[in-house]
Amino acid sequence: MNKACAILLLVFIGCSIEYTPKPKGFLRVDLPAKEVVKSNMDCPFSFEHPVYSSISNRKTNCWFDVDFNSLEGKLHMSYKAIKGDLNKHIEESRELAYKHSTVAEAINEQAFINDSIEVYGLVYTFEGKTASPMQFYLTDSSEHFVRGALYFNTHLNDSIQPISDFIISDIYQMIESWDWK
Repeated sequence: MNKACAILLLVFIGCSIEYTPKPKGFLRVDLPAKEVVKSNMDCPFSFEHPVYSSISNRKTNCWFDVDFNSLEGKLHMSYKAIKGDLNKHIEESRELAYKHSTVAEAINEQAFINDSIEVYGLVYTFEGKTASPMQFYLTDSSEHFVRGALYFNTHLNDSIQPISDFIISDIYQMIESWDWK
């Protein structure tokens, strides 16, 4: 009889404890150190990129990807020589950026101007669950035009936001270090 009472007592005590489900956790990501290296490409420009990234050339001349391998991100870059068609390139960049307007909560535009080395551009950042959190273009207004778009190899969600912010800050460093040859 003592065993039966003890078991019943444990059942009643055990059932009175409330269970609170734990929220889903996200993996911890150790972000790399902020160090840069100068690009070494046979193109009419140079820039600094993070040491944790690598540059891979695509088929077209001076079209390349900056791979943020360990962070599952990729910055697709395309270069075009200007032949009196600067407005066409700017409009194409704007159209590509605003394709995200159907899912973006907001699209922010930030002008970039460095008169001393003739680097001008526009940076688009997107809020919400868009395929690309950032796109931009840079030009010297007469000869060169380059466009960049950041994508991740995963669905964008709150867990990737710190990684996205980290890479975007490094892309701003790339933009600020841009130089035409």
